[in-house]
Amino acid sequence: MPARRTRRRQALVGAAAALILGGTALPAVVHVATTSDAVEDRHANTASSRHTPEEPAAEPDGVSDGGGRPEEGEARNHDEKREERKEEGKKGNEPKPAGSSPAGIPPAPTNTFAAVSPTCDRDQLGKGSGTVGPADRDGRVYGAFRVVNVSRAVCTVGGPGTVAASPRGSAESGRVSVVDHTPGDAATGLPDPTSEPSEVILQPGQAYEVKFAWIPAGDGGRNGCAKPGGGGSSPAPSAGGGASASPAGSSAATQQQPAVPDSPPPTPPPSIVLSHTPDVGEPAIADAKIDDACAGTVYRTGPIVPPG
Repeated sequence: MPARRTRRRQALVGAAAALILGGTALPAVVHVATTSDAVEDRHANTASSRHTPEEPAAEPDGVSDGGGRPEEGEARNHDEKREERKEEGKKGNEPKPAGSSPAGIPPAPTNTFAAVSPTCDRDQLGKGSGTVGPADRDGRVYGAFRVVNVSRAVCTVGGPGTVAASPRGSAESGRVSVVDHTPGDAATGLPDPTSEPSEVILQPGQAYEVKFAWIPAGDGGRNGCAKPGGGGSSPAPSAGGGASASPAGSSAATQQQPAVPDSPPPTPPPSIVLSHTPDVGEPAIADAKIDDACAGTVYRTGPIVPPG
């Protein structure tokens, strides 16, 4: 009996010692297994991170975003952030539309060309000339001024300039005027005013023209001059016959007659001198003379580039 109790006591002590040893070794076994699994997962994540951007690493079936162990979640978040940075880089490299450049930076040049040139200086305009055509049966005369860009740069004629009329000789200064050519006026031989350009761009050596028309006044014939009034009547003959007059009285009458005054110098024939001044100012660049013009209206166009 004592021996049996002794063996039973030893068996209980041994079982208790085995239980204590087993409880102590179990955490170590679990830690080793967990460490082994984490190492394998890291290797798997490293392999998946080496995939190309176009082929992201595949996730195991049945695993939702954010699931699994902490190491898996961190690796997946790292890969997603890297993919987002790559997408942002691609978006930043895309070409921006025109007009979206920051303030202060001009947009990239385009293939569209806009004709931009400075206004012609007075020194750039020269070789001015004026031409006058023959008068028709109604006394109407057409002509033009021609002005050349004598510089080596392109420039713009931005305005019509001026056309001035100066009566000469017996021309009536108060009955001569200069007006713009408009649709429906008497200067039917001038170009259509609605087709005139608002500005003219001249290449080096190119010319513009300003056309004009002289239309005489309707009450003055071909030259527009007013008809002079009738002259005074000749003196009436003296009363009585010539025989009754005494020679002495006749001699006295002859002595009392006033001396005939000298006749005034002949008046020059009427004419109109036209001059053109460019829009940029004096001096006038060309003249044109219209002979046998007394009273009427000058109609003028703006600058026009002649064909050819």
